[in-house]
Amino acid sequence: GQAVRAPGATTTVKSILEGRLERLLVAPGDTVTRRQPLVELHSHRLHELQGFLLRDSEALRLAEARLEAGRQLLEVEGISQVELDRRGHEALAARLAMKNGEAELRDLGYSDAEIQQLLETTDFHPVLTVRAPTAGVVLEVAVQQFAWVQAYDALVVLGDPESLELQLQLPPDEATGVGRGDLVEFVPVGRPEAWGLAKVATRVPQVDATTRTVTVRAQITHGSENLLSGVFVEGNLIRGAASQAPSVPESAVIRMGSSDYVFVRLDAETFEARPVSVGRFNGSRYEIQEGLELGEEVAVQGVFLLKSALLRGEEG
Repeated sequence: GQAVRAPGATTTVKSILEGRLERLLVAPGDTVTRRQPLVELHSHRLHELQGFLLRDSEALRLAEARLEAGRQLLEVEGISQVELDRRGHEALAARLAMKNGEAELRDLGYSDAEIQQLLETTDFHPVLTVRAPTAGVVLEVAVQQFAWVQAYDALVVLGDPESLELQLQLPPDEATGVGRGDLVEFVPVGRPEAWGLAKVATRVPQVDATTRTVTVRAQITHGSENLLSGVFVEGNLIRGAASQAPSVPESAVIRMGSSDYVFVRLDAETFEARPVSVGRFNGSRYEIQEGLELGEEVAVQGVFLLKSALLRGEEG
C-alpha cells in the first residue's frame, strides 16, 4: 500500500477573480498560519467592484438626502405621500445595492476596516491579497509570478503533514473478511526498523479494474512520524487473539552456530551477544519468544561488524 493524506487534510486555495499574479509570497514546504498572505493578485475586476461600491455609496447618500428632504416637504404639503414613498423605495434600493457591494468585497477577503477605508478615502487599490483559509504546510504552488490566472484557477495547495492514513491493496479473497478495527502492522518499504501500527477504517466495496485488488483504508495509530505522503509500505493484517511480545527488524537477528542471536546494547559502547528464540516473521520483523525483554535496545545496523569483533575476541 501507500501512505496518503487523510480526507480533508488538504485545501486548494483558488483565485476568485481573474488577474495577474503580482507577488508570490510562499514556497513549497513553508508553514503558514490562518489568514497569512499567500499571493497578491492585480485584477481589473477588483477595480470595477471598488468603483461600483463607491458609486452605490454616493447613490445611497443622495437617496437618503432626498428622502429626508421629502419628509420635510410632506409636513408643509410640498409633496404627496406617494412621492415620499417613491423616495423611500429609492433609498431602500440604494441601501441594498450598497450591502451587496460590501458583501462581494468581503467574499474576496476584505475586512470591514478595509471597506470603510475605501469608502472614506475613495482610493482604488486593485491588488487582491489572497490569504490562507487555514493553517498548514504549502504542498504545492500551482502558479508562477506574473502569470495570468482565471477565476477559480488553483493557486496554492495547503495540507496537514501529520494527517496521514494508509491505503492498502488486498486480493479480493483476502479482503472479504477485513472489518473496521482490524489491526495492520506495517513498515515503509526499505526501512524495516520504522515499524508502525494502523487500524482498518473502511473497505472500498469494489475491485480496481487495473490492479484487481480491493482498497482498504487504515488510520495510523503508531509510527506516523516515520512516514511522508507517497511513501510505499508493506503491511500485515493481524487477526486472532492479541498477544504482546518483543519484535525486532530482520537485520537485527544473526545466525551463529545453531542458534539465533541479537546484540543487546548495555551502554553507549558495549553490546552483548544474546541467544534468542525467534517466532513469527511478517516479512520484515521477527517475534522474539525468549531472550529479550520489552524495551531493551538491539543493534539493527553493523551487526556483521559486531559478529566479527566477537569472533576475533574468542580467538584471543
